[in-house]
Amino acid sequence: MRITAIILIGLLLIGCGKAKPVATKPADKIIATVNGEPIYNKDLKQALALRLKNDPSFKVAPNTLKEQINLIIDERLALQHKEKSNSRIEILTK
Repeated sequence: MRITAIILIGLLLIGCGKAKPVATKPADKIIATVNGEPIYNKDLKQALALRLKNDPSFKVAPNTLKEQINLIIDERLALQHKEKSNSRIEILTK
């Protein structure tokens, strides 16, 4: 069942992309940016694999791919905000 899901993820991700230059690997493709920080296709694959591991009933579909990308974006925004906040604290305490 998991192997089928992983194959399905791979096929969906391959089918979602446009024609790529031969030198570009699908795992290296940038699928989004958050304040200039790239989110790669490999990040999405890792998040989906973890989600499938934690929730075997999870089904990969176009809407769940978008949902997962949005979750990754939200995480990056939160991390960037935390880093920015910590930087301010360091500057004020020096």
